[in-house]
Amino acid sequence: MRMLRRTRRGTLCAALVLVTVYLVAACATCDPLGGAAGSTRSIVVGSADFPESEIIGEIYAQVLRANDFDVGRRIGIGSRETYIPALKDHSIDLVPEYIGNLLLYFEPDSIATTLDAVELELYQRLPGDLSILMPSPASDTDTVAVTRATASAWNLTTIADLAAHSADVKFAAPSAFQMRTEGLPGLRQKYGLDIRPGNFMAINDGGGAVTVRALVDGTVTAANIFSTSAAILQYDLVVLEDPANNFLAGNIVPLVNSQKKSDRLKDVLDAVSAKLTTEDVAELNAAVSGNTGIDPDEAARKWLQDNGFNHPIQR
Repeated sequence: MRMLRRTRRGTLCAALVLVTVYLVAACATCDPLGGAAGSTRSIVVGSADFPESEIIGEIYAQVLRANDFDVGRRIGIGSRETYIPALKDHSIDLVPEYIGNLLLYFEPDSIATTLDAVELELYQRLPGDLSILMPSPASDTDTVAVTRATASAWNLTTIADLAAHSADVKFAAPSAFQMRTEGLPGLRQKYGLDIRPGNFMAINDGGGAVTVRALVDGTVTAANIFSTSAAILQYDLVVLEDPANNFLAGNIVPLVNSQKKSDRLKDVLDAVSAKLTTEDVAELNAAVSGNTGIDPDEAARKWLQDNGFNHPIQR
């Protein structure tokens, strides 16, 4: 009887151990969306909650699906405070990011501005469970923009060229631009562009429609507008070159949970990143803007087709 009980108890314990091992293994390889955290072919693509990020997120999702990845989507989920933790807990596996601002998220005191310096420091600052792939030439960053007429009249190519006309320049930007290191202080220090207090117009729309209107109608001479703004193409604005790298690198880069980083994922997304330009992103933004704009997924699909990414990428 004693041996029988021991045998039953041993059998029961063995069964419980097997069940426990199975459940632990299952939990370790699943995520809230049903994807497998341990399978590098199963990728949940997320994005921030603004159109440009949603478009790039759709580009990533669609090109991965065309290359036989099992793709889920959580497009438009919010800010870094939302999607960075989601990357870490496998709610999502991949998001489009902006390399300079990503560095500042992890190291707010960084003074790096060039792409090479930012990328190097980011490799040092990223937690081990997150990885970046190859940055794209496409860059969404601050610029100093002028109209085509102003650029022609003053023979402007760089921000330094504008400095010679400092006394006549009326400048539009968010109010914080007056104090930001890369704002008026940086333009003064690196280029000698000295904007008088009375010639600064604070417009707090992030380089949006009101800022663009002030520039186009001649209320201001120059404005702080993001490099991928649809308005640059729509109004034929001229972005002045920033050779001293006053503005932080804003190259678009895939950010991925390190467990999902694979050679195939890198091959596919590196190929896409190499092809994506700042002008492409501005055109994509223009395509989805306004009442007649198309949806981000449609804009992404057209870009992929136009660039030959609607079929598997050969190694």
